[in-house]
Amino acid sequence: MRATLGGAAAIALVAALCPWGSAAHAETRCNTGEPGFVEGGYAVQANRWNSNGEICVTFEGKAGFSVSASSLDWGNLQNGAPPGAYPNIGTALSDTRLPLRVDSPKDVRTTWAIGTADGDYNASYDVWYHPDAGACTSTAPYIVANGGALEIMIWLTSPGIDPSPEWKIADGVSLGGRVYDLYRFTGPTGQVGLIYDMREHTTAITDFDLKPFAKDAADRGFQRQDAYLCKVQAGFEITRGGVGLRTDAFALHVGDPGQAKPTGPDLTGAPMPNPTATPPPATPAQSVPPQAEPAPKQKAAGDGGASGVPLPFLIVLPVVAGAAAGAWWWRRGAAR
Repeated sequence: MRATLGGAAAIALVAALCPWGSAAHAETRCNTGEPGFVEGGYAVQANRWNSNGEICVTFEGKAGFSVSASSLDWGNLQNGAPPGAYPNIGTALSDTRLPLRVDSPKDVRTTWAIGTADGDYNASYDVWYHPDAGACTSTAPYIVANGGALEIMIWLTSPGIDPSPEWKIADGVSLGGRVYDLYRFTGPTGQVGLIYDMREHTTAITDFDLKPFAKDAADRGFQRQDAYLCKVQAGFEITRGGVGLRTDAFALHVGDPGQAKPTGPDLTGAPMPNPTATPPPATPAQSVPPQAEPAPKQKAAGDGGASGVPLPFLIVLPVVAGAAAGAWWWRRGAAR
C-alpha cells in the first residue's frame, strides 16, 4: 500500500504551494507598496505615495481587494495636488507572459469589475510600456524612474476628478466600440503619459482588448511598434475618502488569437464582501513623507522567502504607481 499524506499535511502543502487558495485568510496592508498575492498570482498593493493620510486594503484568496480604511483628503496631499494613493491589483514581475512586444499577434485582454464608494477618485487601468524588454523587469531603476517609459491610463469612472483640460489632445477617440477623450501629460520621472477617459462610464468590463490602445499610441508617435508591454494594473487613484471601493474580479489573458480563453470571473455573482471599516492607524504629528519600498534582493534559484513561498512571487514592481500618472495635475471636477 502506498503511503498517502494525511488530511492536515495535504492542506498545509496546498497552502504553501498556492498561497491564494481556498485556505487563504484575510490580510490587510496599510500604506505600503509591498505587495500581497491573490488568486492567479496577481499582486495587491495599498500604495500610498503622495499623502500624509493613511490607507488600508484587505484581500482574501480571490483576485480582488477592498479599501478597508482611509483618511486621505485634499488637505493632506504631500504636494497639494491629487492623487494621494493608488491601491491596485496587477501583474507581478514573476508573470512569465510579460514582457510582450506591442506588435506581437497575441491577444491581450482583461476583465475588471469594481464597486464604488464615496470620495474623489478615478478607477483606472495603469498599463506600462518600454522600448527595452530588460527595463520591464529591472528593479534598479524601476520602470517609473525611467524616462523611456510610456504609461497608458484608461479611466472607467472618475467621480470628483477630471483630467486637466489643457492636456486634451483629441476628442471622441473610438477604440473597441467605446469612445474616449484623450489627454497627454509628462510624468514626474519623464515618462510620457496618456489618459483615455471613457465617456460612458462603467463599473465592469469583460474581455476588454488592450492592444488597440497600444496601437493608437504608436500611430500617434508616442511609442514604437517594437516596444514591450511591461505591466498591467487596475486600481483607484484616490484623493479623498474611498472606504468601500473594491475590485470584485480581475483577470488578464495573454494568448494566441483563437486560443480558448480560460473561464473568466463571474461578474454576476455576489460582490466581494466589505470588511468592517476600522479606523486607520494614527498618523504622527510630523510624519515623514512615505517612500516607495525597495524590492527584495533576489536570492539564488530555489530560495524562498520567510513564508516559504518561492521568491519569484515575492518580487513585484513596487510602482509608485499611477506614479505616475500624475500627481500634481488633476483638478477637482463635478461628479459625472
